[in-house]
This record gives sequence, structure tokens and C-alpha cells, in this order.
Amino acid sequence: MTSAYKTGLLCQAPISSVVIAGAGGFGMEIFDYLEQQALRVGVPVAGFIDDTSGAPLPAGIHTSHLGKIDDFQPADGQVVVVALGSVSGRRAVLERLWRRGVSTPAFVADQALVSSSAQLGNGTVVCPFSIVNRNARLGDGVAVNVHCSVGHGASVGDHSILSPYAALNGNATVGRDCFLGTRATIYPNIRIGNGCVVDSHAGVRMDAGDRQMIASRGNYLVNALRTR
Repeated sequence: MTSAYKTGLLCQAPISSVVIAGAGGFGMEIFDYLEQQALRVGVPVAGFIDDTSGAPLPAGIHTSHLGKIDDFQPADGQVVVVALGSVSGRRAVLERLWRRGVSTPAFVADQALVSSSAQLGNGTVVCPFSIVNRNARLGDGVAVNVHCSVGHGASVGDHSILSPYAALNGNATVGRDCFLGTRATIYPNIRIGNGCVVDSHAGVRMDAGDRQMIASRGNYLVNALRTR
């Protein structure tokens, strides 16, 4: 775990350049965040790695595909930010990179606010306008999209994803491999298990076990077991 005390790539070793794993929509967003930071700290984006490496990049992306993920050989000081928006995709790509010893430091975008006491795991991404509060903990490979809030003492398990405007209130806990939809809210001290999906706009007021689909309908909370 790395103590998050500033924005950028949270890595103790010198960084020569950064490569983005994933050339889809989320990858383009991460490219913009990294390019903005490159103007300030001088760490350039070297390109993308992606298993669909023949696809053209959008106009205005002035870099290139560097090949498929398993073929990638990092240069000295080169690190990777994984920019995939699915739970299974993030986990699979990070594990493939880790098996080969590729460095994937946590990345905190400019205009995100992360407490000096918060802990961020390897390969975690925090996007702009999100807040990670005091003593919060994000596990390995977590993705926190824009305008999210992780309250004091809250915890997010490995490879879980928070969609835009999702919120964990104080001391809430989300297990590993979970997906929180847009504006999903976990109430204070509530715990949900591993592999859960929380629907957009759902407010979770009761604890939930593993592998549940949690949806809000009117004033009622529906917990429906689902095999995923």
C-alpha cells in the first residue's frame, strides 16, 4: 500500500514515461488526465497497449499503439496505468502485468483530493473531482471515476469500480470485485460483500452478502441474489 500524499503517479522510483493499458473510452479519459499532468511534471505518455492493437486511435491522440498487452516489454523507468472500466477486465490485465513484474503504480489525477492518511493499492486510479477522505483504504486495482466520494475510514476492496458520483459514507465497506453504478450510495457503517453490483441511484441502507445485485426501486431496497 502507498501513502497518497499528492497527485500523480505514486511511485518511489524514477519514472521515465507511462503506458496506458486499454485503448477504449476510459483509456482516452486517462490519456487526457496524464497529458495534463505531463505539462506539470514532465512524464510523457509513451502510448497504449491493447489486445485490439490494430484499431485506430481517435483523432487528436498523438501517440500510438505499442502492441498487445502480453507482448509489452517496459523500458527502464516505464510504468503502466490500466484504463479498463470492467471489474473482470481490470483484474485480468493487472494480474497479467504483475506476473511479469511490470510496475503499475497508483494514479491520482489532478483535481482529485486524497487525504495524506488514505491508503491506495497498486494499480488503483482516482479520477478528477473525487475525494478520498481520512483513513480511507482503496485496495489493489480499484477504479474511482469522476466526482466520487470515499468517506473517512471507508474501505473499497481489490478491483472494485466506482462509477461517476458514487459515494461511500463514513466507515462503509465495499468488498472486492464490486461494481457501483452512477450515483450509488453506501450509507455509513454499511458493509457489502464481494462480487456485488449496486445499481445506479441505489441507496444501500442494510448490509449485503457476497454476489448480490442491489437495486433501488422507489422507497424500497431490493437485494436479489445473482450468480455471476
